[in-house]
Amino acid sequence: MKRFFICLFFVVALCCTPFLLFPEGSAAPFWKDIMSTEPVVPSDSAQEAEAAAPDEEATEPAGSETVSQPFDSQVTLRVLVGGEVTEMTVADYLKGTLAAEMPSDFPMEALKAQAVASRTFALKQAEAGKHSNADICTDSSCCQGWTSEMSDEAMTRFSQAVAETDGLVVTYGDSLIDATFFSCSGGRTEAAVAVWGSDIPYLQSVESPGEEDAPRYQETVVLDADYFADLLQEAYPEMNLSGPPRAWFGPFTRTEGGGLDIVFIGGVRVEGTTLRRLFSLRSTNLDISVTEDNIQITTTGFGHRVGMSQYGARAMAEGGADFEEILLHYYTGTEIKKLLCQTAEQ
Repeated sequence: MKRFFICLFFVVALCCTPFLLFPEGSAAPFWKDIMSTEPVVPSDSAQEAEAAAPDEEATEPAGSETVSQPFDSQVTLRVLVGGEVTEMTVADYLKGTLAAEMPSDFPMEALKAQAVASRTFALKQAEAGKHSNADICTDSSCCQGWTSEMSDEAMTRFSQAVAETDGLVVTYGDSLIDATFFSCSGGRTEAAVAVWGSDIPYLQSVESPGEEDAPRYQETVVLDADYFADLLQEAYPEMNLSGPPRAWFGPFTRTEGGGLDIVFIGGVRVEGTTLRRLFSLRSTNLDISVTEDNIQITTTGFGHRVGMSQYGARAMAEGGADFEEILLHYYTGTEIKKLLCQTAEQ
């Protein structure tokens, strides 16, 4: 008998009308060719819906059987690992991503939020065709991290987080989102437009308290004034850095997320993102103080600060939030949906 897979897109939270992730006429998803949709009944009202549903017979063709299959164990990804392409299931990929991206002792709801974000991120990257011979890579500076090294206890917790969120993704409109994440924000995340120049409706600045004990929450670096001047003048030859260092710095502005937006140095407009890149700073949420010989920069938070804060997710989970609440807080205006594969036999 011929076997084929159908990927179903189910609505999980706050969605009234089902729709295709890939509308009719657009390119089919890379993982399957055929998709259909139907709403998912929230668990707390499942019995009411069952009682209210009309008593109708199934409309499947005679002789056919449809068996639901977990999405993560049925779909495979081509993963670029150390220059070699390895095929692995989404489930195995996500366990390795969790091991690389989040401590195993974080609350389970935070781990589940990370699993959904990482699944969404991976499928979005694969859909975009970023790599010619693979769906995604294991370089965190390019895609997201991945490792096969973890303790048995960590494997158990990561496996649970993946299994309990099987097939769940975050969407905006009719598309997967760019589910970006980072370590900690310093109290408030950054909007995408402030960091990457593009206004993305679901990547806005939101509060993110409870991160203060993150290991990379705050850092101070002291730079020799001459080194600071040389590096900046390489990037901005027109910059005038004559006179004492205190005289170099002019007006500055901040973003909604608290990051340094623009600062005038030596009469030249410099973006906070450029300072972070030039001096390898932990974030753009920074303060500058100047002495006769040194430039002292104190950063708060770690990472680009756009999307989900991992230590913020931990704090929310410790406060009683579930993974759905965490995701919908950090990715504003989004919905959580479920991808489910069904095997049909004829």
